[in-house]
Amino acid sequence: MTRPRMILPLLGAAVLGMTALSWAGEPAAAPRYRVSTKEAPRHLIANGKGSATLLLNASTGATAASMTLLELGKGAGVPEHVHESSAEILYVEDGAAEMTVSGQKLRVERGDAVYIPAGAKHSAQVVSEGPFRAVQVYAGPGPEQRFTQGPRVDKKDGN
Repeated sequence: MTRPRMILPLLGAAVLGMTALSWAGEPAAAPRYRVSTKEAPRHLIANGKGSATLLLNASTGATAASMTLLELGKGAGVPEHVHESSAEILYVEDGAAEMTVSGQKLRVERGDAVYIPAGAKHSAQVVSEGPFRAVQVYAGPGPEQRFTQGPRVDKKDGN
């Protein structure tokens, strides 16, 4: 089991007062205990049909997990993909989607929590008439960095 070997050096560094490393192996930022959605970077995703607001990650000092606000418009989808070393957790705040996780089809909607183990193939398709909005957490940060490939969006309405 390799996970404890990864955690022990980080714990040792914390005890000794050394700087922890980010998921990319670079020094992590000093922890920010509060990050406002208004100040977090937001990027277009899903061919312009959605956005991802990067709330917590290595740039905010979160080295063990990351958190993103995922917003997808009607009909938007996330193609099948895998996060080899990160588990994903979703909490659906609004809307509904049809998801496939490890070959199992499921409908998720407001108030549902979804767990996707590391290494599990998964995809999603918005099926609600309105937008789909979910809080997304990666335990083992890193996959959220793919969102930065999309153009950054200015926040006009303060959200």
